[in-house]
Amino acid sequence: MKLVVVTLPFPNPKLNPNRSKGLHWSATSGLRKKAHLEGYVLAKDAANRAKWTPTGDDIALRITFEMPDRRPRDRDNLLAAMKCSLDGIAEALGVDDNQFDPVVLRRRFGRGVGAVHVEIGGDA
Repeated sequence: MKLVVVTLPFPNPKLNPNRSKGLHWSATSGLRKKAHLEGYVLAKDAANRAKWTPTGDDIALRITFEMPDRRPRDRDNLLAAMKCSLDGIAEALGVDDNQFDPVVLRRRFGRGVGAVHVEIGGDA
C-alpha cells in the first residue's frame, strides 16, 4: 500500500475533550467543521498525488504531534482532539475510520507553532 502523508495544523485547544466539557455544542461546532474540512482537503490532495486507492484492508496510521511548546499533553486527549480531522481524512480516502489499525502516536516537543503529521498506509 502506498504511503500518504498529510500535515495538519495543531488541533485547537478547545477541541481537547477536557477543555470542551460543559460547553454548549455550538461553542466548538465551527472548530469541528473546520478541522474536518482541513483533514478532507489536505488528505484528498495528498492521496491524489500519491495515486492512493483503498484496498479494504486495515490501514496503518502513524500520527506525530509536533508540540508547540513543552507543556505536557496526554496522548489520548491529543488523539481525541484529532477526531474530526481523522474523520475528514477517512472520508477523503474513501474508507471507514475503523480501518485505521494500528494507530501509533508520537510526540516531538518545542517545534514552533506546532503541527500534526499523519502517515497513512505504507508498512505497518
